[in-house]
Amino acid sequence: MRLTASIQQDISFQFRHGFYYAYAVLTVLYIVLLRILPDTLVFPALTLILFSDICTLGFFFIGAIVLLEKGQNLTDSLFVTPLRLQEYLLSKIISFLLLSFTSAALIVVGGGALGQDMIWFTFGVILSASIYTLFGLIFAARARHVNDYFVRALGIGLLISLPVVAYIGLFEAQLFDLFPTRATLILLDVLGKDYTLSEKLFASGSLILWGAALSGFAYYRFEKYVRHPA
Repeated sequence: MRLTASIQQDISFQFRHGFYYAYAVLTVLYIVLLRILPDTLVFPALTLILFSDICTLGFFFIGAIVLLEKGQNLTDSLFVTPLRLQEYLLSKIISFLLLSFTSAALIVVGGGALGQDMIWFTFGVILSASIYTLFGLIFAARARHVNDYFVRALGIGLLISLPVVAYIGLFEAQLFDLFPTRATLILLDVLGKDYTLSEKLFASGSLILWGAALSGFAYYRFEKYVRHPA
């Protein structure tokens, strides 16, 4: 019950501060773009659009949400209630996952980009949205304001996005296989490209491992810098 109530409050908070409206506008723009592109470019563009929508925007938007809550002293009041820290974090992940997944589904359907391997694709969207929300939470935990957050997060955001250069054919490196973005790009790309079962299993396993590691680190950061700040 606490988790359900927290998710509802998070969704309401996101509505009030315009995050749903921003995603709605971006989703419409992405659909229009996919509709006017040549057929040969639709699926590669879809992959990059969804990467931006789920990962890049999610990474920064969740940080903004947490900073808004901290600025309004909502986090201070939350942790004197029965709500547990893990429930707070899970609520953030689920509420933002609903927003990201809805946007991704509308882009795929509205852009006429339905393809093969929808199960793997759905799995990729869910795992990727969760992981990049965790990244945002980790950096937002210690940030004092938006500029501070961007300074802390921008470098790692650009670093973990490096596999995009391999995806578009500019540069390849085996090191990219360790990045969660490599796995994300594979699972978002399955609608328009055939990947082997081993590649899809590798991508899924990589995201699961990253998710487990980041969950523990996010909990530690919020316990240290938000719940019990020095």
